Amino acid sequence: MQYSNKDYNPEKHDRWRALTVKQPYANDLVTEAYKDENGIVYGKKTIEVRSKNTSYRGDVLICSAASPVYPGMESGVTLGLVELYDVKPIKEFTPEDWENTRIPKEKRAKITKGYGWLMRNPRRVIEFPVKGQLGIYNLVYTKGCIVEYPKVMVMDKKGYELARKEAHNE
Repeated sequence: MQYSNKDYNPEKHDRWRALTVKQPYANDLVTEAYKDENGIVYGKKTIEVRSKNTSYRGDVLICSAASPVYPGMESGVTLGLVELYDVKPIKEFTPEDWENTRIPKEKRAKITKGYGWLMRNPRRVIEFPVKGQLGIYNLVYTKGCIVEYPKVMVMDKKGYELARKEAHNE
């Protein structure tokens, strides 16, 4: 459950730096696309264009905006964590930078001011409803709720049989 920042209690809550992004761009930020020669993972979208600069560096919880709604995509929920590792003025963008924003070519010429927030290391989290805000903000949530999806799961035979039974309603 989401709480107000003023109600934050470190014993009961986790606090995340969060950013609300419209779909389909939110999904693209948190979906792994490739790994570079140094083993760093990047998403389908690696640059989020914003009107303001930020001095913050570190993990950001990406939340999808409540609208627009796209079929098959979650809206108004937590989606994943990314590492915000740098910021670059739009006037310094290369053609490759523009491609990494996923902004359609016909819309790019209208964007003359702002900053590209450079993101990497996307990790999906279990979706929970959120009330987003503009800009980067503190999101206070029940302790332990926002967790990454497991990449590998190991079960013993008894656990496997129980999961299989539940999945097939046996």
